[in-house]
Amino acid sequence: MLLATLLVAPAACGVPKQSVPVSTDPIGATVYADGKKMCVSPCAVKLDKQSDHLLTIVKEGFEQEEIVLKRRFKPDKALRDGVISGIIKGGDPKGVAAETAREVDEQERSGEAYELAPAIVTIKLAPKGDRI
Repeated sequence: MLLATLLVAPAACGVPKQSVPVSTDPIGATVYADGKKMCVSPCAVKLDKQSDHLLTIVKEGFEQEEIVLKRRFKPDKALRDGVISGIIKGGDPKGVAAETAREVDEQERSGEAYELAPAIVTIKLAPKGDRI
């Protein structure tokens, strides 16, 4: 029973997600992520950290805006978490190094070592016809 729980637990955690606040001027714009309607600004969209995403912002009477959220590796977080885990679990320097490497590898595979950038989207919408 314990083995089954341990095997199922990582899968139950799912894909790591990041909440990205979206603010527009004027408010009330519809926010789409990868073509799927998500919310009306101001709001936050929750996106997986496994890939890049395209936000499309639409409001009647205003130019459509598109923002690419890029998946970015965060080595500082992965290493910090790995060292802390290594100290707690490993004890001696070899144990700390091995646990750090294992933790960094695990965070890369799970997506936890990544973030989406920009982390906050703030945009002033241009009225239709104002662009040259």
